[in-house]
Amino acid sequence: MKGEEKYLTNLLNGAKTRFVIPVYQRNYDWKVEHCKRLFDDIEDMLRDDRENHFFGSIVSKAERDIRVVIDGQQRITTVFLFLTALIAKVDSGSLAVEDESLTERVRYEYLVDKYHKDESKLKLKLIKDDQEAYERLFRSVGAEMIEGSNITHNYRYFLNRIDETIFSADDLLKGIEQLMVIDITLDRDDDAQLIFESLNSTGLDLSEGDKIRNFILMNLSTDLQEEYYERYWNPIEKNTGYNMSGFVRDWLAAKTRQTPAIKKVYSVFREYARNFADATRELLEELLKYSRHYRAIQDASTGSTQIDAALRRIGLQETSVVNPFLLNLLEYRENGEIGDADVASVLKSIEVYLFRRWACKVPTNALNKVFETLHTESLRGSTDGGSYKEVLDYILLHKEGSSRIPSDAEFLRSLDERDFYHIQNNKFYLYDRLENGDSRERVNVVDDLLDDVLSVEHIMPQTLSSRWKEDLGPNFETIHETWVNRLANLTLTGYNSEYSNRQFSEKRDIANGFNDSSLRMNRYIASCSSWGEAELEERNRLLKDEFLNLWPLPTTSFIPKTDIHEEHGLDEDFNFTNRKIAAYTFMGTRFAVKNWAEMICGVLSQISELDPAAIKRYTDETEFPARYFKEEDDPHWAQVGDGVFFNPGSSTETKCFILKRVFDRIGIDYNELSFDLYRGRENDSE
Repeated sequence: MKGEEKYLTNLLNGAKTRFVIPVYQRNYDWKVEHCKRLFDDIEDMLRDDRENHFFGSIVSKAERDIRVVIDGQQRITTVFLFLTALIAKVDSGSLAVEDESLTERVRYEYLVDKYHKDESKLKLKLIKDDQEAYERLFRSVGAEMIEGSNITHNYRYFLNRIDETIFSADDLLKGIEQLMVIDITLDRDDDAQLIFESLNSTGLDLSEGDKIRNFILMNLSTDLQEEYYERYWNPIEKNTGYNMSGFVRDWLAAKTRQTPAIKKVYSVFREYARNFADATRELLEELLKYSRHYRAIQDASTGSTQIDAALRRIGLQETSVVNPFLLNLLEYRENGEIGDADVASVLKSIEVYLFRRWACKVPTNALNKVFETLHTESLRGSTDGGSYKEVLDYILLHKEGSSRIPSDAEFLRSLDERDFYHIQNNKFYLYDRLENGDSRERVNVVDDLLDDVLSVEHIMPQTLSSRWKEDLGPNFETIHETWVNRLANLTLTGYNSEYSNRQFSEKRDIANGFNDSSLRMNRYIASCSSWGEAELEERNRLLKDEFLNLWPLPTTSFIPKTDIHEEHGLDEDFNFTNRKIAAYTFMGTRFAVKNWAEMICGVLSQISELDPAAIKRYTDETEFPARYFKEEDDPHWAQVGDGVFFNPGSSTETKCFILKRVFDRIGIDYNELSFDLYRGRENDSE
């Protein structure tokens, strides 16, 4: 790799010098603020009569008569736009110029290679839509430009700034020609991806998806880059709604049973990609296949009416954490291992599991691990003779702690205790299900709520009038406080403002009142002669029946012949006391163990290999958990590092606390460690 200080325009000059932005690069995304800074810097340089202005570095790789830009496309493209706007202003006669040959010189020295075989002959070749927008600056009038493109937007900014400047065309060109860059050219054997990562190590500009695209495509030949981009990458991006970081994160969780942190998606992907060695095509085919599943999940477009209806309902619950499981389930379906009716039935169980937990406010921190492992656990249990659905229901029914599915009693208690008015999510889902159930004759509740056609109405108003107090009786304060935001007192209407805090009889009988409502959920309300505690209790009872009908607790006759392990993470709010451990998974690798003592010693030994100094420091400290570490050999202690011994004789709870403190010191996420548990018991001091 060679670096040399040069004027940027010296790089642009030359009949056969073309700058090509490879397809693995993101689109041009500099904003007006970046263009403003460049224009301001050039004006300042001209005012101060400085000889040059440093404009960053350009990293490229030479291939025949072109330079493939590895880093610096934003700077190069912006200067091309500036120069294009400059000659456009001179040609229109709206900018003073002394050198009559200026536009011809700029055009043929910097912007166009008139002898090149390409039709456009432009020296800058951008990617896809950017290139089309750039070419139109030369061949079309303004009305035919591509709107919404940063190319067009920034070009117009330069046109406006040139109109406002006090400098002539000659001055501005001089300023551009005084921009200095570090020109870094790569040798044939240089690793472009490694260099690119080093240059962008802060991660401030690139998304995880950007880095993954570059990793896959960068070191391929230009022909393969074009082929793989068109055949694989572009369709993958479209399938995922250009949310590559989110898709790859879910895909990795589906494949590895571990969800990477948002900022670590690229690094985890790069490690996982080692499984494909040099088989880039196979990796892209895998991603393309799962991206189709991802699109089917997001759009509810599997082709099965039952499955799509279930996916839409799950989607309304706004719980993307379920995606890794759904990806595996749709892949299982595509491979012919499970039929559509069973898939729809499985999704019904997932829908019930999610909603019951939400209604009962069960903490969600365990859900990542649940849906990372549920497919594998279901397959493992299926070897005992049960169907996939039966095993899955058995697993969900036997989840514990923050992974549990609430019982009927806990679920129905939510109707007696929960404030259903001040809810942050699931409002659309809840009212859609209550109104439509599984009926084919549906009211579009979701769109009507989004468009404010419908809104949530308090039947007994939030603020009681004197007449409401009188109707409710002497206990009106208690009744109001108890019931005002419970679901029994809430419904939907398109006439909320007309209802206001009118008496119940008025809300029922006025034009467009409850008597005129076409909504199913308002039928009982319309049948009431008054609205007080008795009616609220009756509607609450009816809603409980509806809750059990819409969200029934899964049932299964499956009984495993061998114990099905249950997986929980260190990051969960789970009581591990008296639970027997079968194995642990740390940083993606699974280890079978006999007890918790073997687990913690194994994990500490692995951490000691990663950062021996951090573990060693505990032997010189006094704060927890230092007393469990020492330098002296002891037959009752286990060696976990060079000259470091650990006392495993503590409760399971203490072991977990110790590991959390160690992880905090090293900078390891708690979700890097999970445990496979038996359903049996063990001595807690092991």
